[in-house]
Amino acid sequence: MSTNIAKLKRGKGAPPPADVAPDVIADDTRPEKVELRPLQVRIPRAVFEEFSERAGREFGFSHGSKKQLFLRMWEAYKAQNM
Repeated sequence: MSTNIAKLKRGKGAPPPADVAPDVIADDTRPEKVELRPLQVRIPRAVFEEFSERAGREFGFSHGSKKQLFLRMWEAYKAQNM
């Protein structure tokens, strides 16, 4: 089976002019970065799968959802116990 390369685009085209292109550095709306450290714990597979499912349902099945769920749980714990 051969690939039909006739349908491929020849190039990406010209980039937008500098005055039209947005300044993505200045427009960065992400929160200020903080140093992250890994928290490594070993838990049963069933707990991990349940936690992953819950994180996905609450925050979307995307990168960082488990971290977001853990941080929400940590804030709730601190509010209740401190």
